[in-house]
Amino acid sequence: MANNINKLYLPINLSYMKRFLISLYIFSFISSVAYSQNITSLLGELNTAKQDTNKVLLFIKIGNEYENTNLDSAATFYKRAEDLSKKLNFSVGILKYISNYTIILNMQNKFQESLALNLEAVTLAEKIKNKKQLVVAYCNTGASYYGLHLYDNCIDYFLKATLLSEERHDTARMSFLYANLTGLYSEMEAKSIRGYSYGLKSIKISRAIKDTLTLTNALQNTSGILMDTHRYDTALVLLQQAYTLAKLSQNKRGQLPALVNMANIYYKEKKFDFLKQKADEILSLATELEQKEGMANAYYFLGKYYFEQKNYQLAKINTIQALDLAKNNEQKKVLASCYLFLSDIELGLGNLNEYHRYAILSDSVNGIILSDKIEKNVQDFEAKYTLAKKQNEIDNLTREKEIEKLKLQQRTILNWSLVAAVLIILIVGFLYYRNAQQKRKLLEADAALKQQKIGELETEKQLLATQSILQGQEEERKRLAKDLHDGLGSILSGAKFSFNNMKNNLTISPENAAAFERSIAMLDQSIQELRRVAHNMMPEALVKFGLNTALQDFCNSINQSDALQITYQSFDVKDDTVSTNKSSAIYRIVQELVNNILKHAHAKTALVQLVKKDNTLSITVEDDGMGFDKSILQTNSGMGYLNLQNRVAYINGKMDIQTSQNKGTSVNIEISNIAND
Repeated sequence: MANNINKLYLPINLSYMKRFLISLYIFSFISSVAYSQNITSLLGELNTAKQDTNKVLLFIKIGNEYENTNLDSAATFYKRAEDLSKKLNFSVGILKYISNYTIILNMQNKFQESLALNLEAVTLAEKIKNKKQLVVAYCNTGASYYGLHLYDNCIDYFLKATLLSEERHDTARMSFLYANLTGLYSEMEAKSIRGYSYGLKSIKISRAIKDTLTLTNALQNTSGILMDTHRYDTALVLLQQAYTLAKLSQNKRGQLPALVNMANIYYKEKKFDFLKQKADEILSLATELEQKEGMANAYYFLGKYYFEQKNYQLAKINTIQALDLAKNNEQKKVLASCYLFLSDIELGLGNLNEYHRYAILSDSVNGIILSDKIEKNVQDFEAKYTLAKKQNEIDNLTREKEIEKLKLQQRTILNWSLVAAVLIILIVGFLYYRNAQQKRKLLEADAALKQQKIGELETEKQLLATQSILQGQEEERKRLAKDLHDGLGSILSGAKFSFNNMKNNLTISPENAAAFERSIAMLDQSIQELRRVAHNMMPEALVKFGLNTALQDFCNSINQSDALQITYQSFDVKDDTVSTNKSSAIYRIVQELVNNILKHAHAKTALVQLVKKDNTLSITVEDDGMGFDKSILQTNSGMGYLNLQNRVAYINGKMDIQTSQNKGTSVNIEISNIAND
């Protein structure tokens, strides 16, 4: 049986007072398993089961079956699993009991009890060195801290689980954790940008392993961070993808937050026709799901739409409906916003008394919200104090156990000293024999190492030759571009100037004048073509301004051609961030990737993104095109793949390509020491 992680969910925030947060799933790796046996057959199996570890797992199974119908019965069977595990000294069984029983505690909001058990699970998993169970314990501990609103502690344990999952190359669990960290950082608005990189990682991995549910959550969590930073266009792209995935998988509850977020963006950008369309969709879907908060959002957005159309009566009707739903669901923030908006509507209708009344009601509700927040902060402080006190008690018990352990070790050392004296004579003889064997193996290993170094030197020689060729090509491009622009360009411009002067000083027939004008036009075309060729050989923006401006200029030129719509993003990348030689190579790499998209991908949109962290630059080029079979990269040189590899190797970079048929293509390149040539 697989280990599970607590099924704790953040409440879905559909409020229009701040950007939407997708619910944070602490995924269960057992609770979603559908057992073919019903409870009756499992109980029958229990009557004949032996008192062994299999019976522990059977108790857990029965508890899982009861969990959705009778929490008390589920808790009873989990406790029986604990008792038998302790009798058998079955550590994994104890860990499974904790991970399942704390689910029930969290459902009952008993997060203090849940945390104490989960911390015990962490200690036990570390003791038996079971990394798989330790990941589960870390995640469950983070879930308990989340329930106690101790978000820093929650993130700390999720990060521990993430590092261990990365060490174990557990991609599925890594994808879940990245999505959760994105949601957590998004909720902690001051730190939301820190979750952006986790969102990108989760999107990449969940796409690779085709995990639709995690991908939907990662897209929505990442869009929340983009909304915080006012990057609405990119957020809309992610939300549309999330909505489409939720719709394809018939996940209606996953569709609703995506629609609300899109409506929120359309309202902020004053695209009121789109706002009306999304509000109608939200109302229809929320009504079907009986989701009161979603319905309140729909009516509120409809009120905003009609208010902008100056139809104050319809605006008032819809806002009052939102207000009634907020009252019934005790949504204080929604209630305050509705009162404030109704005061604006009444002002538009000319009802000053009602305007003042609603404004006073809005202030009153906001005062209650502030009081609740102060009370919550006090409760959080008390929770932290209690946790610190319990942790101190645990530390004291741990020290006592260590003292007992040291005493036992001293007695053991004395006993083994006698045995060691006998063994020393045998060991000396064995060591003499082993020393001779090791000398022979060392000679063989030394010969193999020398052969390996020869191979490495040959590879390094080939790389240096490639670097010399690429550097020579780049220098020749610069020289030719300069010669064309300064030499031939100047000659052609001078010729055009001379022809224009000649035209003003000569008297010629209309037919000859027309031929003269055509010749001037042909000369203009020649000058333009010359400038285009020189620019392609060495972009002027790259020489004058640097990499960031040159790539932005390149993407803008593609957008203006209507051949492809490219979104260009850069984070912490300035024009002087990258050294001159590497800037030129990076520009050629991005140019080659975009040209491949134009030639082969049949894509509508693409993304070019540069992210600098410390002295490392991460480059991502994605498209929504037809994709391809990666195996052809080993045989098909027509795509310029070998040339691309050489350029990446030239600047000591690493390249990863993710693609499949009809699923688009994502190329990620990481380059270290970007400030050094």
